[in-house]
Amino acid sequence: MTDGHKCSDARCGCAPRHIVISVDYEIFGNGEGDVRQHVVEPTERMARLCEKYGAPLTVFFEVEEYLAFEKFRDALVARLGYDPAALIRKQIISLAAAGHDIQLHLHPQWHRADYRDGKWILQRENNTVDSLFKTQEETTDYIADRKAVIERMLAEAGRQQKVTVYRAGAFSAQPATKLLAALAKNGFVIDSSVVKGLVQNKGYGSSLDYRKAPSAKEPWRVSHDVIEIDPAGPIWEVPIYSRMRRRIQQFTVRRLRAKFSKNIPKAQRHDMVQQLGVGKNPVKILKFLAQPIPIKLDFHNQSPRTLVNWIQSAPAAVNGGLDVVVLIGHTKEHTDDAAFEKFLALAKAAGGLKVSGFGEIAEKLRRPMAFIGSEFEPSTKPFAEVNRVA
Repeated sequence: MTDGHKCSDARCGCAPRHIVISVDYEIFGNGEGDVRQHVVEPTERMARLCEKYGAPLTVFFEVEEYLAFEKFRDALVARLGYDPAALIRKQIISLAAAGHDIQLHLHPQWHRADYRDGKWILQRENNTVDSLFKTQEETTDYIADRKAVIERMLAEAGRQQKVTVYRAGAFSAQPATKLLAALAKNGFVIDSSVVKGLVQNKGYGSSLDYRKAPSAKEPWRVSHDVIEIDPAGPIWEVPIYSRMRRRIQQFTVRRLRAKFSKNIPKAQRHDMVQQLGVGKNPVKILKFLAQPIPIKLDFHNQSPRTLVNWIQSAPAAVNGGLDVVVLIGHTKEHTDDAAFEKFLALAKAAGGLKVSGFGEIAEKLRRPMAFIGSEFEPSTKPFAEVNRVA
């Protein structure tokens, strides 16, 4: 390699490809699930494995859900025998103290949710942040309040980090006019809700169409719509990496296990089948399986080797931009510690890859010169110190 050579291609070995291991920290979209079983315990196991390999875990903390658990604390303790909100709060503070990255995640249908007879009643008509309020001021205050919940916990953990990254529940960011303005006003740098090619018109999210998203990997600036480039936009859209395939290719053993194992509540499994809407008609089933869909880089649905192969073969960054690949997972789908550890080991051994917290990526995009030059050198500091943001 010649002196002074620089590029963003992980395959070259000149600079690392950043990978973000992001996990949505939540129970199920219909209110089913147990916080201890589907959130706290799997997150604890993932975090310990990440620490073993010196990799920060980016936790998208579902704050609206947490606030509902706080509101109905007495009823939940009486029903469950433990306090879900207290467990979550304790874990988020512990994760932050250990150097993991905590960012904001919201399912708006939890706003003003009710809890009756052991069941959650969600506001299903509220699928996007834009649908919650009539005015921009209300929306901006709403985001500020939810952001503050996390930052108070970070302060308790001894971290002065600001929350700068957002992900919409069920990827439902469209329309995003009020949301993006609220994020910008509150100091956010990144939204990571887009999966290129995703079309959604049923389920727990809103109708959305991300087929015209500019890229499956490359970040772009936005101001009014998460898939429309605005070179002067205040927010960067950093998509969850995906590849277009036929739906039948999505039905891996790992995905079926993640979605339909005994770990998943029976009501949730029934809802997922109903959402497919294909019935038993053979023609409909064949058409359904042949549909082109984006397959996300989901570390609970893909094998460890597939994950690393996709990461390494993803397109190089354009025009020397920041080279980042975003992975996604869900706490409620984590059952296989061995597979997750194998992925971490393969990624570490692959060379040219660096696991980064999303907050670090936000800082690099906020200060473009930050990802040019010597900052790519690997650190020898302890895990928590490496990932502590002053």
